[in-house]
Amino acid sequence: MSVWQFLKLLARRSLDNAVTDRAAALAYYFLFSLFPFLVFLVTLTAYLPLRNASDQLLARVQAVMPREAFDIIQDHLRDVLNHPRPRLLTLGLVLTLWSASSGVDALRAALNLSYDVKESRPFWLTRGFSLLLTVLGSVAVLLAVTMIALGGKAGFWLAAKVGLSEAYALAWALLRWPVTALVILGIAALLYYLLPDVKQEFRFITPGSIVCTGLWLFSTWAFTLYAEHFGSYNATYGSIGGVMVLMTWLYLTGLVFIVGGEINAIIEQASLDGKVRGARAAGEAAPPLIERPSVAAPGATATAGAAERSQERIERAREAATAERSGPDDHGHTLH
Repeated sequence: MSVWQFLKLLARRSLDNAVTDRAAALAYYFLFSLFPFLVFLVTLTAYLPLRNASDQLLARVQAVMPREAFDIIQDHLRDVLNHPRPRLLTLGLVLTLWSASSGVDALRAALNLSYDVKESRPFWLTRGFSLLLTVLGSVAVLLAVTMIALGGKAGFWLAAKVGLSEAYALAWALLRWPVTALVILGIAALLYYLLPDVKQEFRFITPGSIVCTGLWLFSTWAFTLYAEHFGSYNATYGSIGGVMVLMTWLYLTGLVFIVGGEINAIIEQASLDGKVRGARAAGEAAPPLIERPSVAAPGATATAGAAERSQERIERAREAATAERSGPDDHGHTLH
């Protein structure tokens, strides 16, 4: 498959699967999940070997978010810190974690559509994966913050001893982006491995996770630049301008994660040793087209091209069903 063929197929699949609509739905779920997730993070910071761990966390979040969106998160976290809630350490923490996992669970449904499979796992297992990934994501973020903070202090002490404080300060300022990229890469690898209802080997680096990480860093930087220098969200939306910036940033985040999943699915389904579209495992036959989600593409109501392709799939599914009914029976006779 040439690069041009791949891009055309990615664009066609994105239209058929209504990637932008799914990203908008994810942004909605992410918004409801974000603040419970942050409350969970702040609760965990009490166990970090750092003074002012929450300030360290806010400093890292500020580096990768638009200012208006960060202000909303900062105000909320300050309120949580200034008004302790002891019940968050008991049943309240479980409920908070459940709410925070809703965004991850919504991404699971989006990735299933990328692989063209219906969910076959029980509810307790799929929700368990969402809860597990929420916890692992929280731990990964906090470990990264801890490593940066502790490593930075040790490094500054050592650099001061040898007279390289200024050079080390510059290098350490640049190092935050590779660390952030590694954290996002790890989270994407877990999401793409555990969430879709397909069998696959775990790989820390996949084409989709690399593209997802790169696009997320670039889109966050570009959108932050636009929102701070060219956007007029406050003039357009008034007092909720900051909320709209946050929603747009969450929309971009959901979009790049879905696109990464589409890329992984396309490449695997095009490879000789990969899964065919609609199959859950390599070497396994895909179910009939009429039983797969793609037969009624979500994008059919949005674009004429997606509608035509959906109609073609429905006609092929009908022809296949007719041929199956008209095939020979167990005694070799043809059924009409």
